[in-house]
Amino acid sequence: MNQKVYTSIFYGIIALALFGLIAELITNPAKLLQKFLFIGLILLILYFIYRVFTSSSGQRNQQDSYRKAAKQTVKKYNTQKTSSLKKSNNKSKPTSRKSTSSPLLKKRNKDSSHLTVIEGEKGKKKDRASY
Repeated sequence: MNQKVYTSIFYGIIALALFGLIAELITNPAKLLQKFLFIGLILLILYFIYRVFTSSSGQRNQQDSYRKAAKQTVKKYNTQKTSSLKKSNNKSKPTSRKSTSSPLLKKRNKDSSHLTVIEGEKGKKKDRASY
């Protein structure tokens, strides 16, 4: 019973709001538009204030450093692609499959210069049954 009362009050408030909005639209549409623009401006200002206080300088610095690294990566790989295209145009096409795989391996070694090899005991195999 209590739920029905709250639902009817809610719908009554919505109906009154729509009635007032339609009446304002008929009598003075310019003032209604001005009110909406003012509300939008206030919400925009509150959003920018929220963004300034919620984003910490640490997160901003991380984002800036990420963007800088991404630009450097794009710049690095774009220059390598253009230089490799120029080199491939000057060379004749290899005839055997073995000769095509060796330049690819050399290129991978150059591209993966940011990776580090971790030395370990490679000969020792783990006993998977003990897990």
